Amino acid sequence: MSTSPQIVRRSELLNRRTIDRRTAEEVGRVDRVWLDAHSQRAIGFTCKSGLLGSKKTWFAWAQVDTVGENVFVTINPELPELHQPEQAVCPIGLEVLTDAGNQAGAVVDYLFDVRTGSVTHYLFKSSGWRGVLDDIYLLPVAAISTIGSKRAIVSEAAVSEPVQYAEGLHKKVGLVAEFLHEDFDRTLKNVAGVKRGAQSLAEKFQDKALEVRDVAQEKVAELKRQRQESVTPEPNPEPPESDLS
Repeated sequence: MSTSPQIVRRSELLNRRTIDRRTAEEVGRVDRVWLDAHSQRAIGFTCKSGLLGSKKTWFAWAQVDTVGENVFVTINPELPELHQPEQAVCPIGLEVLTDAGNQAGAVVDYLFDVRTGSVTHYLFKSSGWRGVLDDIYLLPVAAISTIGSKRAIVSEAAVSEPVQYAEGLHKKVGLVAEFLHEDFDRTLKNVAGVKRGAQSLAEKFQDKALEVRDVAQEKVAELKRQRQESVTPEPNPEPPESDLS
């Protein structure tokens, strides 16, 4: 693997294809990355395959050759299949407590160097402690004093004013709501404009229809007059008076 640091977010690896470097065959997709809680280092991952991902295969992180859009692993068919060690943990969902006994939030992800497997930062979602909103924040590895299977104890100073990593759900929902509100207003204006246009067009059609009706009535009346004139007989001239003188 390249010696240059390659920091990725754990969740970005999930569901990536896992390819056997030797045969170029797909062996499954990344299902879960596992850490050693004491060394704060990725020690392997499980790969899912088969019907509905029912088959799980363990790969040690030392087998990872390349991490890109696909994950290349080195598989030695002469060696027995490896199994997940007991010390492997998945820290997602760990409760974050401060060394002063306060609840700060929960671990939702982490950043690590795929070259070495070393975790650089955990990502935790705030529980609203000390006015910190429900955004996602960076938690340096050095700030963790104890990590167990269900919770981690961290320095209170490290999480009292944490560095924001990503916006929380409340901001995203707010942005979506704002967009929908603006879009609704635009839609109402468009509907009103269409309605006014349709009303104006209807009025024009109505005026035109009245005009055509008047012309048609005049034409009918003219035709009736012409017909009456054509069928009315002219009066016979009176005979001249006889000369009686």
